[in-house]
Amino acid sequence: MMLRALVLAAAMAAIATPAFAQDPELEEPAPPRNAPIEMVADLAETLGRAHAVRTLCNGDTDSTWRNYMLNLMSYEAPGGDRRASLTDAFNRGYRGQNRETSSCTAGMPAIEAAIARRGRELSDAIARTYLN
Repeated sequence: MMLRALVLAAAMAAIATPAFAQDPELEEPAPPRNAPIEMVADLAETLGRAHAVRTLCNGDTDSTWRNYMLNLMSYEAPGGDRRASLTDAFNRGYRGQNRETSSCTAGMPAIEAAIARRGRELSDAIARTYLN
């Protein structure tokens, strides 16, 4: 019982110690960088194209590429004008691909694969902007 009281007292003393003031000369961490909007918008448009192909062949319930877009926006554009630009780009890609391909054909997997390769190239380029 006495040991428990000592441990409790030590814990309370540790919690009650005053916080040390931060050094005013320390700089605030830099805000997170974003990739150039043009690059990210190109990727968003590519994702829109891939989504159009996928839903044309698999139906509107297939959200594979749309989910990639939502993940991209959560990192690159959680809100504001940047998010609106990416949404516009995704929709532009979706509409453009729907104008080019109006029905699901045997060639659609190849079209989707080509779009996916382009998306991978753009993703790699965007990732490199964070490394430089």
